[in-house]
Amino acid sequence: MINVIILNKFLDSTWKTILALAIVIVAFFALLGLIGRLIEKIMYLQGKKIDKFMSPLVLAGLVDDDKKFSLIAKRKSRLYFVKTSILPLLLILIGLLIWIFYHLINHNWSESIFNDKTGIGTLFYTWNFSKMTYYLPLGFGNITLQNSPHFLTNQSMINYFIFLFIFTGLIWYLYNVQGYISRMLRIKKLEDRIFSKDLENVDLGVLFNEVNKDK
Repeated sequence: MINVIILNKFLDSTWKTILALAIVIVAFFALLGLIGRLIEKIMYLQGKKIDKFMSPLVLAGLVDDDKKFSLIAKRKSRLYFVKTSILPLLLILIGLLIWIFYHLINHNWSESIFNDKTGIGTLFYTWNFSKMTYYLPLGFGNITLQNSPHFLTNQSMINYFIFLFIFTGLIWYLYNVQGYISRMLRIKKLEDRIFSKDLENVDLGVLFNEVNKDK
């Protein structure tokens, strides 16, 4: 009788674990799908910068072939990338300089900006898995809470600012890189759509509107 009770408890625990894992997996893939859709939308909006750069030139008849269109559009895109990347790179540089001067002062180059003692890890829950045990089929034990969120008030709080500068600058720069790629793809698309036709018999204003509607 006791064995039956133990078995029932075991099966109940296993079923709950499997159900929880299934929910986590489904939520994970749903989140990936949403992120993918968001990136696709952002890239489309970033690529539309080329329309703003080039439509006045095309409509004025200053650009009348695909090679000239591609050359000018890519040049404008590169200049825009350089201009918009100055500030994020400056933020990264400031973060690195703060990191260097901070460690020159405290002489502790092994101090991490990520751990839960001196870095941003202090702002999150962390767990200790060093003594973790595994129970068949999907059970785990001896996982202890290592850190509860708290804010540093000593000199190590400088690590917060180091991370903030570098992380913000890096994400911003990667966003600009994505924008540059999006504009290159848009250039190719507009080049093929516009200059695959006889421009003498095409209303370019209408054509640009048609291209802009095509996502």
